[in-house]
Amino acid sequence: MRLFCRHFVRSLEGQRLLEVFFVTAVASVLGIRFFLALTGYPHLSPGNLHIAHVLLGGILMMLALVIALGYVNKAAYYVAAVMGGFGFGAFIDELGKFITRDNNYFYRPTAALIYITFILLYLGIQVFMHRPKLSEQERLINAMEIAKEVVLEDLDHRERRRALDLLKECSPADPVTLALRELLYATDSVPTPKPDIYTQLKTKCRRFYRKQVRKSWFVKAVISFFLLQSFFTLALDSFLLYVKLWWRADLHNVFPLLAPSDLIGLASATLAASIVIAAIMKMRRNRLMGYMLFKDAVLVQIFLVQVFLFYKAQFLAFLGLAGNICVLLVLYYMIQQEKAAQATCASTPSAKSLQNRDR
Repeated sequence: MRLFCRHFVRSLEGQRLLEVFFVTAVASVLGIRFFLALTGYPHLSPGNLHIAHVLLGGILMMLALVIALGYVNKAAYYVAAVMGGFGFGAFIDELGKFITRDNNYFYRPTAALIYITFILLYLGIQVFMHRPKLSEQERLINAMEIAKEVVLEDLDHRERRRALDLLKECSPADPVTLALRELLYATDSVPTPKPDIYTQLKTKCRRFYRKQVRKSWFVKAVISFFLLQSFFTLALDSFLLYVKLWWRADLHNVFPLLAPSDLIGLASATLAASIVIAAIMKMRRNRLMGYMLFKDAVLVQIFLVQVFLFYKAQFLAFLGLAGNICVLLVLYYMIQQEKAAQATCASTPSAKSLQNRDR
């Protein structure tokens, strides 16, 4: 473990770089699928050759590695993250060709497998983002990484403050800490640059989201969404049980198109609906616990139900995924607000305690 920590130093910028990589990879798959569907799935086949876009993905990932290994400045890392994301998206989009004997690009489970791949990638990024606190050695190295901007004459006020905050948690007697602090204080910083397009779009979306979620009707709409979704799922469960137990009929005879994947997907949706019912029952006594259960229901939808939807509906299931992600963001905000409200109530002395104190 010590050997791993010594040779693999975590980067504070890594969280954002991985996020950029993930977003560009998803955008790459969706963009390629949309373009091909719009143009009738054209082929680039000069003579007896067939040039697949997986080759473009490989070239982009190779260029991303060359840039990441050959350059040491922050801008190069971001270019590598974007190129690597687009390259990985172009690569994984052709998964169906490489897991079927007939090189079937339209192999039905492909969309579900791509979705599972991105889910695993997302979970890996989340593990990285919620990593333990940086060690003193890692804080020093990250401060040195920021100090490289001094040589490039591109150190802005925000970066310098970030580096100084890292050095505050390091040993003040360390000669490296002293040298870095002197360098940062002795250098004039440049004005903070204008945010890039990605950051601007992210900020605008966050502001719009916070503006909408503060409205009372929006919270009611979210809860109504859960109720309606659970009602349809439980109604379908009841109908299938009625056919099976009351009619004593084979479900495949009544529903010839019913596949095992449909039943597994329905079981996953039933689990999510059961969590929703438990959340509604919990809301009266503990609103925060109710919100947490609602969040668990959405996670079941994203990690289980959506897999089978992508299997059946292919990439059209992306619309349902986008809706679940929006609901999840709203729930995260509601949970934060409820935690803040409970913390305020806990820190405020009760009227009775105030009277006893006055006595």
